[in-house]
Amino acid sequence: MRAPIQKLIRRPSRSVPSVILALLLLTAGGLGAWLLGHRIVNGTWPDRAASTLDAVESTTLGSAAVLTTAGIAAVCGLVMILTALWPGVPERVEILPDAVPGQTAVTRRDLSGLVRTQVEQVDGVHSATVRVRRSRVDVVVLSVLDDLTPVREAARKKADEALQALKPEGIARSRVRIRHTS
Repeated sequence: MRAPIQKLIRRPSRSVPSVILALLLLTAGGLGAWLLGHRIVNGTWPDRAASTLDAVESTTLGSAAVLTTAGIAAVCGLVMILTALWPGVPERVEILPDAVPGQTAVTRRDLSGLVRTQVEQVDGVHSATVRVRRSRVDVVVLSVLDDLTPVREAARKKADEALQALKPEGIARSRVRIRHTS
């Protein structure tokens, strides 16, 4: 009896909440270091910081400003938690699906490199940029030719051929855009 084959693991998209938290901590740390440096050098707190601390000290927990700030902080925290838990795009894409047990997978970066290599072999293509999305491959082709229509069609055909050869799971089509370069 064989063990069931697991599907590719979806990686969580934790980059957005991590960046937001890092920026908040960096800002708070920089402000704290500046305040501490001013206190050490001059022996007193800065005037604006002292007046702000006095204003914060005089507010009660039931005031509208405190409740509004707490509500905004709670909503931001909830949004950060939801974005951390939301599943991201799988790092690898299954290719060449067949009836044989097991999976063959490549990274999205490698898949884009394979498609880019195929597209760059088309006559008239100066360079190409490829991004692998959830359900399609976006190709941007740069060409020095004046008539871009045949280059676009040839690049689209090459991108589709590369996708047909690899048969990536969930990616069925390509979108080719072309730009004129000098």
